[in-house]
Amino acid sequence: MRNQKGITLIVLSIYIIAFTIVITLLANLSSYIYSNIHNISDSAIDLSEFNKFNMYFIDDIKNNNEALVNKNLTDENGNKYIQIAFADGDVYSYTIGDDSIYKNNQKIAKDIVNFNAELLENNNKKYIEISLRVGTNDKTNYAKTINYVLKYW
Repeated sequence: MRNQKGITLIVLSIYIIAFTIVITLLANLSSYIYSNIHNISDSAIDLSEFNKFNMYFIDDIKNNNEALVNKNLTDENGNKYIQIAFADGDVYSYTIGDDSIYKNNQKIAKDIVNFNAELLENNNKKYIEISLRVGTNDKTNYAKTINYVLKYW
């Protein structure tokens, strides 16, 4: 009998089954990654919204030693809002239901689900406690409470 080298029908069947398994595993992995990619991009966007607010707010905190926090204010349309006014004239406002934070009527952050501000004093230092949640009503991606100390020197 001659020695025949080549692919037999059994080896070809094994190759086809092995490649089918590999391609099925890669398709499932790819499907899993792409079905969850919107969660990753949303959380990065939401975190950047907090960073924008934080950047503006820290700049004003460092330059002012007086601030006034007004809660439960109502505008001409009947919307309730929270307002933080600094001594230099900069005003931050959060309208409940609008989900945005404004600095002097310019929108600086969006998708803010919940926002609260308190003016507190401790050891002759005034600070503003900000609590906020960023995301959507269905899913909060970022929640933080931060104490910003006003300029005291």
